[in-house]
Amino acid sequence: MSILRLSYRKEKDSRIWSDMKRGSKEAFDRVFNEHMAYLLNYGRSFTGDLDLLEDCAQELFCRIWVRRDTLKDTDNIRFYLMAAFRKELFKALKKEQKKNFWRSWILPSSLPGFEVSLETAMVEEETRLRDLNRLKGGFAQLSPRQKEIIYLKYYNQLSFDEISEVMQLDKKAVYNALSKAMLSLRKNISSTSS
Repeated sequence: MSILRLSYRKEKDSRIWSDMKRGSKEAFDRVFNEHMAYLLNYGRSFTGDLDLLEDCAQELFCRIWVRRDTLKDTDNIRFYLMAAFRKELFKALKKEQKKNFWRSWILPSSLPGFEVSLETAMVEEETRLRDLNRLKGGFAQLSPRQKEIIYLKYYNQLSFDEISEVMQLDKKAVYNALSKAMLSLRKNISSTSS
């Protein structure tokens, strides 16, 4: 079964980021339009409150524009935004929690946006659905940390260094968690196919 992957090209990020830092509204709009959906999708891993996610993303982009001349350079805008968005979202969730609002901190049972398209289901319906159910069952067995690492690694194609920085974990902890997650998935998938 193939894993859904979204292609992302980093080669022009340095130029776009530099243009935005120099005040290019077009570059800022491009950053916003190309990355907003990814940030919201990533945020759904932590909460289903779309209003909160949109508020956090808007706050992040407003702060980026206001402080653009003091931002660090980057050659990977998505990584930069995901790390900043995660911090912004956790700060907002903590603030909401302090106000005694209940928030779910557990990732959903499958990765956000991970669905089989209708066309694919029609072509390979029986096999794909069985494989998808096995994979979902495997994801249900993973810890929230393992789910997030898989999401960042395979859905957003971040490197281990980038994942460790986004999640504020040691690189070795990221390797270990991903390795254990993959072993768990393989075990679950192979045990249900027997």
